[in-house]
Amino acid sequence: MPVFNRFFPVALVAFTVAASAHAGESPRDASEGWEWLASINEIQTEGVFWNDSFGDGKDRWKSGGLTQAFVFPEHIFSNDNWFEGRASGLELNVRGLVMTPDNTASTRTDSGDRPFAQYAAVGIYLDSIVRPRALSPTVGLQIEDRFGVEAGWQGDPLPLFDIQNAVHGMTGTEGNAGNLSNSINGEVLVNLEARRTLRFHADGSLRDIEFAPFVQTSLGMRENSLRVGGDVFIGSALEGRTWGSDLATGAVMAGASMPGEGINWTFFAGGDLGYIASDAFLDGGFAGNGPRVERRDLVGRARVGVLMDYNEFSVGFSLNWLGEEFHGQSDGQVIGAIQLKYRF
Repeated sequence: MPVFNRFFPVALVAFTVAASAHAGESPRDASEGWEWLASINEIQTEGVFWNDSFGDGKDRWKSGGLTQAFVFPEHIFSNDNWFEGRASGLELNVRGLVMTPDNTASTRTDSGDRPFAQYAAVGIYLDSIVRPRALSPTVGLQIEDRFGVEAGWQGDPLPLFDIQNAVHGMTGTEGNAGNLSNSINGEVLVNLEARRTLRFHADGSLRDIEFAPFVQTSLGMRENSLRVGGDVFIGSALEGRTWGSDLATGAVMAGASMPGEGINWTFFAGGDLGYIASDAFLDGGFAGNGPRVERRDLVGRARVGVLMDYNEFSVGFSLNWLGEEFHGQSDGQVIGAIQLKYRF
């Protein structure tokens, strides 16, 4: 099985899930990590690069993409915390992705085939993390919220297909975008996004463990959906760690982490189930007058990966399984993703 592709910075502080619990003293490690997050004043950046050639190597629908995020902690703008008991920041998120039909080299339009789609967008989000609360002497709960808006452009005159063709030409791979007459027309897509995550952090003598269930919703022109899922993290550098998520694939983002000494590893695995009420990439665009296929309402995703930290730098790799998204799709696909995190 081919391995994941490259890297890409994206999302940092914040997330998901509503909860209120009684408080006591926060577990030492989680509390120290939160104090670090609440006091930093340096820009955090993270990203992910994903491509089907690093997964199962098959062009089934989602071909490749890049997401980069810059998070500006609140102390860059103000000496005070914006919300009492929370560490917050503003996230600038830039991403692009390419999706292809089954027969990318066709010289004619196949009306029964899925369309070409290319998309580039910029989003701005408020990330906010609640101070950890103790559930036991070694287990704490941290609530992370993320919400904002993304504005993007789908279709021509974006150069993403040209870039894809150039890369294919340099690597000698097949699947160039030979016929774009089956492409969705250009249009603006604006979406509201929100996510809440509950992060249960258990301190261990050698490794910490976190279980992070989440709920995520998207509302607008690009996609209307609700996803529920969770991830498990096992590692030696989870204090002060936040995790983002690529919107297109669910790939875990490296997020922020309290600087440690030497090399530290984190292993993660998880998944989610989504109800998709609309998807402009499969529904013929927001206007619905472009090429389209019959979309599935329920879509599952799963992932497994590893992240390596060295001081303030992190790099990781994950395999992401995407379930069938439309009728007639032969099966799901496996996409490889490379994660990168650093700060300056």
